[in-house]
Amino acid sequence: MDGTEAAALTRDVLSDYDAAEPARTASALREIWLRAAPAQAIPLAAGQKAFVREWGIAQTEFVAAGTPVPVLSSMGKEIGRLGRKHIPELLPLIRLLWDEYGREGRLVAVVALGPMELEEPEAVVPVVYAMARTCVFWEDCDQLAMRALEPVLRRDPEAWLGRLGAWVIDDSKWVRRAALTAIGRLPMKQAVYTQRCVESLAPALGDSDIDVKRALSFALRVCARGDTAPVRQFILAHQAVRDVHSLWVLCDVVRSMTRTLLPQFAGLLPVYRAWLDQAEPQARRSVEAAVRLLEGLAVLECGSHAAAFP
Repeated sequence: MDGTEAAALTRDVLSDYDAAEPARTASALREIWLRAAPAQAIPLAAGQKAFVREWGIAQTEFVAAGTPVPVLSSMGKEIGRLGRKHIPELLPLIRLLWDEYGREGRLVAVVALGPMELEEPEAVVPVVYAMARTCVFWEDCDQLAMRALEPVLRRDPEAWLGRLGAWVIDDSKWVRRAALTAIGRLPMKQAVYTQRCVESLAPALGDSDIDVKRALSFALRVCARGDTAPVRQFILAHQAVRDVHSLWVLCDVVRSMTRTLLPQFAGLLPVYRAWLDQAEPQARRSVEAAVRLLEGLAVLECGSHAAAFP
């Protein structure tokens, strides 16, 4: 089954939707996505298994059929089209899909919430916040950030950037991660907001949670796609940090930076070299990796100059 067929079947199911019985519709939707799921699990290589363990995907209490994301997106879009005109009636279905129907239900729900949020953000964003607090691992959190939270931020950054900035210091790590992901992606479309986005991300530096640290590193790196200068300045402004959590992020920003942008960070090599002697011992491996990368850039740059002036 492809996305087009899944969307058509979803329309048929929604035509008989009863707000008093959302479970009946949710069950019918599950039958659709199960038809698109692989007949058997795709075997993973040893390295892939390690990746799954590291990212916390293998959680036995979280049901996942393996239905492809494009199919789930098509289903969610159909619900979202109807949901824009019937938000109070559809929200119980959205929450039920999120709360009780595993990975597939969650992905369908967050796609549906995007257009609903644009229609009535004040009613829908609090629902997104409540859902974020119950995320299970990185996929449902990041999909929620990109599909259900990001649309309203992109449409009206002036209204929502400050409000989402408060999520960055929330007591729920998944709320923090969702905010970091959505804020970090804004400069890719609206580079003028890069500086403000970086400032909104800053309170997360030093967070000890690995899912939050990874999200902060990602957010800074995608901010750099809008403008590298605020990201470079962010690193310079925090060159006095010594703790392992902050330095992991500041080093990962360089180690994982988009290769076409990385040369613009070569001038920060002295900052990273200084950390070799000053950082907490647990941070040394991260710093060493960043230093090696930046030193390699310096060698390449010298080689290009030598070739240009024989």
